[in-house]
Amino acid sequence: MGLKDFLFNNDYSFLLQIAIILLSTKLLGLLTKRISLPQVVGALAAGIILGPMLLDVVERNDLIVSLAELGVIVLMFSAGLETDIQELKKAGLASFVIALLGVIVPLVGGFFLADFYNAEQNPEMASLFWQNIFIGVVLTATSVSITVETLKEIGKLDTKVGNTILAAALIDDVLGLIALTIVSSLSGGQDSIALVLLKIVLFFVFSAVVSFLAHKFFCWLMALWPGRERRRYPVLAFVLCLLMAYCAEEFFGVADITGAYVAGLVIFCTPKSSYIQSKFEPLSFLLLTPVFFASVGIKAKVDGMT
Repeated sequence: MGLKDFLFNNDYSFLLQIAIILLSTKLLGLLTKRISLPQVVGALAAGIILGPMLLDVVERNDLIVSLAELGVIVLMFSAGLETDIQELKKAGLASFVIALLGVIVPLVGGFFLADFYNAEQNPEMASLFWQNIFIGVVLTATSVSITVETLKEIGKLDTKVGNTILAAALIDDVLGLIALTIVSSLSGGQDSIALVLLKIVLFFVFSAVVSFLAHKFFCWLMALWPGRERRRYPVLAFVLCLLMAYCAEEFFGVADITGAYVAGLVIFCTPKSSYIQSKFEPLSFLLLTPVFFASVGIKAKVDGMT
C-alpha cells in the first residue's frame, strides 16, 4: 500500500487533502518570502512537491479542480474590485503595446528555437513548420492569476504600473487566443478565425451592456437597502461574478477569469465596493487561492521530457 492509499482511502479523505494543501502552501509561502520571493512561488512549489512529480500524495481530483477554478475566479474578481477604471483607461495604449510585444517576441523566438532543434532531428518532415509555429504560440501564454497575486502581495495592484501590467496580461490572453486560432485554422484545423473574432467582439459588447445594467441595479439596491441590509451585497456581487465567468467561457469562448474581472470592475464603481471586497478577502486567502496555486503545481508533469 502506497502513502497516498494509506492516507486517502475513505470518503472523507478530501478533508485531509485540503488540510495538507493549505498547510504546505502556507509553510512554503513563508519560506519563499524569507528569501525575497513572492509567496505564490511557495504555493506552486507545494503543489509540485505534493503532486506526481515528487511525493505523489495528493491527486488533482474533481473537488480540487472545482475549488481551484473558484479560486482563480475569486482572485480575478477581487483584482477587479481593486482596479481603478480611470487608471486602467490611461494605461490602455501602453498595455496594448506591452501585450503585443509579449505575443510577438515569444512567438518568433519560440518558432526559431523549435526550428533549430526540430531541423536536427527530423529534417524531412513537412509538418515541422506548423509544429514550430504552435510551440511559439504556446509560449505567448501568460498567467494573469499569478500576475495578480504577485502584484497584490507587493502592494502594487492598484498603482499605475500595476494597472498597466494587469491590463497587458489580459490583452495578452485575448491576442494569444487569436494567434492560436489563426495557426489552428491555417494548419487545417476546424476553428474559424472570423467566428472567434466575432465572439470576442460580442463578449465586450455583452460586458458593456451587463456592466451598465448591473451598475444601475446595484446603485438602486444600495439606496433601497441601507444600513444592516448591506450584508446582502456580497452575495449578489458573487452571483454577478459567477454569471459573468460562466457566460464568458460558455458562450463567447473567452476565459472565465476575464468575465470575473469585468464583474469586479462593475462592483468597484458602486458605493459599497470596499465593504464587498472585505468580505471576499478571507474566502480567497483561507481556502480558494492556496488550493488554486497548489493545483497548478500538482498538474505539472515531466512525462515524455528528455
